[in-house]
Amino acid sequence: MRDEQRKIDRREFLRWGLTGLGAATLSGWAEEVWGQIGGRVGKLPKRRYGRTGLDISVIVGAATWPEQLVPLALQAGVNYWHKAQQWRTLPEALRRLPRESYYLECVVDRVGGTHETGRIDEESHYRFVKECIRRSEVGYFDVFKFHFGYHAVQEAKTELGMVRAFERLKKEGLVKHLAISQHSYTHLPGGQPNYEILEYLITKTPYEAAQFFYTYGDRKEVEEVIALAKKHNFGTIAMKTLGGVGRASRDPNFMAKVPPGTSPAAAVIRWVASNPNLTALVVELKNVQQLEEDLGALRTAFSPQDGEMLRLLAAYNQGAICLLCDACVSRCPEHIAVAEILRYERYAQDYGEVALARRLYGELPVKASSCLACGACLEVCPANIPIPQKLDETHRLLG
Repeated sequence: MRDEQRKIDRREFLRWGLTGLGAATLSGWAEEVWGQIGGRVGKLPKRRYGRTGLDISVIVGAATWPEQLVPLALQAGVNYWHKAQQWRTLPEALRRLPRESYYLECVVDRVGGTHETGRIDEESHYRFVKECIRRSEVGYFDVFKFHFGYHAVQEAKTELGMVRAFERLKKEGLVKHLAISQHSYTHLPGGQPNYEILEYLITKTPYEAAQFFYTYGDRKEVEEVIALAKKHNFGTIAMKTLGGVGRASRDPNFMAKVPPGTSPAAAVIRWVASNPNLTALVVELKNVQQLEEDLGALRTAFSPQDGEMLRLLAAYNQGAICLLCDACVSRCPEHIAVAEILRYERYAQDYGEVALARRLYGELPVKASSCLACGACLEVCPANIPIPQKLDETHRLLG
């Protein structure tokens, strides 16, 4: 093929659908793309992931990213992969590397239901991880992560099936470190917010690290938990950091106000990464353009322009984007999982994952349509969201 035919126009590969690239052509494609964007992305810094002792990239990868982005992410220094059990076989770009040069995380869910209704079962979790290792031939997972976490501190004290499954697998050399992805459950009877559960996990359990919601404007209790984790050498990964960024970036009126030298996504990422107590963050990527913007954001320190960008974004999000703090749930007479529902609304509106959002919404035992519009939730919402109206809109979108 002639050189001029092989060259990829920048606008073309940035909007490339990332489908139809086989392993035989992916390596050359990735090399060519990296040659065009590598200077703007650079190498990600690394931080120690708490007691695990792993030095991981400040932005971690995810098996939910299109596989064609993996070689580009590796070039940028991504060395930790969230939800790696979702790969039935490792991407070719990882298989070519020494196994000890990257870290794979296996997330383990409750069985017999959802993260709200399911149960913790030692034997099921043990067999699940063994089957994932057998199927994918990865040899071992570096991190065993309890997905969605405990409903309350009391459950963490008494339901030890996840920990026991981990200990059995560790003895066999199939996993190395124990972590948790902790949500809030104040909408469940006896449930607690994630920061209360995390306080216990950080100081009283064998868990070595946690992943949780964290974004600009979050409540002070989350900041305090991050500081506590750092004090106790407990690793932390922030998720759901880019609330409202997707829809703001598509709004030409909003984008016309953006200060030079920044963007909504870059400003949020630089702000999150500027917290010295936090280990890393995970973001969702769908194409080369997002990879270049998000991973390349950390080549620049957080700036006054980023601060102004965040103030604009906070104003844009006010009354529209849920901070996932769960403060409203304690006031709801119907115990509606408002934060969960509006998290799914984010999937649909910010990430374009409408089918996923509808599936997850369909699994909830109490839907947004149960809202009585009593308004008891409104006085405690830090984002001033008209929650009854928002629930009605989300039910019509996802129901």
